[in-house]
Amino acid sequence: MEPSNRLIPPHLNAETYRMETSGTYTHAYLDFVRVHKDGHILVGCSELTGRYWNGGACILPNDQESDFQKTNFKRDINLASTTADGCFSGSSDKVILCEDTGAISIWSKSEDAWSTWKEDLSVAEHDGPALVIECLDSDRLYVSAGGDGNVKVWDIRDNMICLRNYNSAHSMQVNTIGVKPMSQKHFVTGSLDGFISVWDEHTNKPVYDVIENNCGVRCLLWIEENKLLFGDESGQLSLIDLRDSKNAIKLHEFPAPVHRIAFNPRSSNIAVCCDNQILSVFHIDGEKLNLVYERKAHQDCIRGLAWDESEPNVLHTVGWDGELKKHIINE
Repeated sequence: MEPSNRLIPPHLNAETYRMETSGTYTHAYLDFVRVHKDGHILVGCSELTGRYWNGGACILPNDQESDFQKTNFKRDINLASTTADGCFSGSSDKVILCEDTGAISIWSKSEDAWSTWKEDLSVAEHDGPALVIECLDSDRLYVSAGGDGNVKVWDIRDNMICLRNYNSAHSMQVNTIGVKPMSQKHFVTGSLDGFISVWDEHTNKPVYDVIENNCGVRCLLWIEENKLLFGDESGQLSLIDLRDSKNAIKLHEFPAPVHRIAFNPRSSNIAVCCDNQILSVFHIDGEKLNLVYERKAHQDCIRGLAWDESEPNVLHTVGWDGELKKHIINE
């Protein structure tokens, strides 16, 4: 009997589900990684035990990364649902997690002898899974989006009040948010409906739709004052200049949908992972990409990328093989 799709976390897929439900062991699918400026690493996971899904997160110092093994993955935070994204909030002792129940939850590290993590607040206002969250102002404002096509701006200092609720911002699920560099109010969203939209936290409607792509947008980044990078379902990595937004420049074509991109402003390097095991790193110069690093980095799909905050040539990745890996990227 085929499993019902409602049992499968939306950021996973039916084939992965069928491959793993035959046993009763627990398998951790690592979905995202974030790095704090003090060196701590946040790893989020979805776990399958038999036919039941749950999730959680692990927060560890940078110097313990080599000890991280999929066989003894220990969650610091346990969730009743799976999680597709999360981030630090100010210090490394506080994190915000997206949950596939539609909730956004805030967790902080206690000061007891066991340094346990406790949930401070959880608000479930997305009508579908919460899939992505990004920071506008680390002390106050965060923006989330999800499977319901809605985009929400949150004030975390005021009991997680939703300041802006952009209902039906997109007609399909929103996978990605990019915040304008050095801005606390401008951001862009990309959706499987093919649209990329620019938003101002102070307004009720999008400033404008940057582009209608010919297929779904999976990931994007706002890398300069007027430039956006985005990857789509067809495997295209493209560049948009907001001053001429109708003409996207195709930079590179991959053999699989582009899942995530990470830009390092200190080196102008771009890390890219698709729906496969290959990690690619390019140096961007204007409208040209030069490949500087490429290899099969994981035994299953790579899901998360994050540049190190202290070492500009270090990249951290996680994948559905349950591994957290560190890569040294030399020009």
